[in-house]
Amino acid sequence: MEPTSDEALMTAVRADDLDRLVPLFERYHGPLFNYLTRLTNDRETGEDLTQTVFERILKYRSSYQPNQPFKAWVYQMARNVHADHWHRQQKQRADDVDEVERTGGLRNAAFSQQRASSSHDDLHEALALLPAPQREILVLHRFQGFSYDEIGQLLSCTAEAARVKAHRALQALRKIYFT
Repeated sequence: MEPTSDEALMTAVRADDLDRLVPLFERYHGPLFNYLTRLTNDRETGEDLTQTVFERILKYRSSYQPNQPFKAWVYQMARNVHADHWHRQQKQRADDVDEVERTGGLRNAAFSQQRASSSHDDLHEALALLPAPQREILVLHRFQGFSYDEIGQLLSCTAEAARVKAHRALQALRKIYFT
């Protein structure tokens, strides 16, 4: 009988049966893409990061423990991919600011940023203005359907703490969106 659970498929992938990654890709590509796209607010970047997640699944398949839920493992990997991307972006932004200050183009850069922001709809813009941890918890709960227990496991906190963080993030989003 074919292994059909995520955990059974990943255990097979871990044992170098790489064909078993196909059903996992089919199940998780869309949700991971949506998650990463909402975190980055950019479809192209979301697609690139999703691809990176699947590359890392292959690269780090031996680190998967068969008794751990695959969903938690793969979303933790996606969080790490996003964090790596965010750190690279921050370094790039710092370099860009240095360059703009040297060339005196700070005013033009500010106007370009304003035009880019206004092209997105209001809700996505407000979501993008939230700090990354608040945006992430809302995306996980509201868009990815994670329970507070699952979010707590990902964030290394209790389900109640995850619920409080989500509530605070939603309050911050309301404040940005309705102000």
